Amino acid sequence: MLRFNTDQKVYEIGRVKVGGQPGELPTFLIGSIFWLGQKMVSDANKGVFDAAVAEDIINKCQVQSDITGVPFAFDVVGTTELAFEKYIDFVAKHSEAPIMLDAMSPKTRMAAANLAKNMGLADRCFYNSVYKGVTDAELAVLKESGIQMSIVLADDPKDNSLEGKMKVIEEALALADKGGITKPLIDTAIPAFAPDMGTAVRTIPVMKEKYGHPVGLGSGNVVTTMGWVKANFAKEFRKGCVTATNAIMQTMGANWLMIGPAEQAEWVFPAVAVVDTYVASAAADLGTRPLEESHPIFKAFM
Repeated sequence: MLRFNTDQKVYEIGRVKVGGQPGELPTFLIGSIFWLGQKMVSDANKGVFDAAVAEDIINKCQVQSDITGVPFAFDVVGTTELAFEKYIDFVAKHSEAPIMLDAMSPKTRMAAANLAKNMGLADRCFYNSVYKGVTDAELAVLKESGIQMSIVLADDPKDNSLEGKMKVIEEALALADKGGITKPLIDTAIPAFAPDMGTAVRTIPVMKEKYGHPVGLGSGNVVTTMGWVKANFAKEFRKGCVTATNAIMQTMGANWLMIGPAEQAEWVFPAVAVVDTYVASAAADLGTRPLEESHPIFKAFM
């Protein structure tokens, strides 16, 4: 897992680089903000939120990134076009981090893509997501928006096997290409905590070897679905489970992770940086060198 034979692509989004061989770049973290149910959001449909709290979350992520060298993006979650307009504008004005456009409704996602184009932010925004079953209409809007990066989902609800994921990602990547996506981030689609969840982890190095695209998944929703953990361990002790979840993905070759709420930055970023440092140190024995002077290994030992 420390060296792949296939050329590993590096993509840029805003000022962030993601991808490459293990040890070349730190793990790209995507933290959610304005998510449904977040206390600071008082009206999700109108996009009414506590600006002071939102700014504090944004600043904490930036501080942790500066300290650790771990790059990040904000997963901006919207339920309406009006809300998205307010959320995107706020994040863009208070941070230089990339912005992921995230909504359950295809109609709302398309509206967000149009907003990104009209606000001149297409080069900083990426899409969540392209998947088997996405419509031609959504792909047309995505292509017209000028957004070049998207999560591409290796998810077949009827077949969670490695073979099923490998089959569906080929179709999803073709759809992404149709939508003008030149920088796909493959998502191995980890399900809720269940006996077959390991398939998504096993798929990480297989897809990296075959395609060379950056690969990752949503690690933030795994522990929240662990009934055994929730029944036996207090919230303050579950952080160790989240840290372990992120670490196993990183050591299997993941280039990026959706970590859940961005307000977790103060303990997630340092843990991710430690694992990145170990990976870079181990990969150095194989001749791999970090591509950026801001890599966590230099923060830790310089």
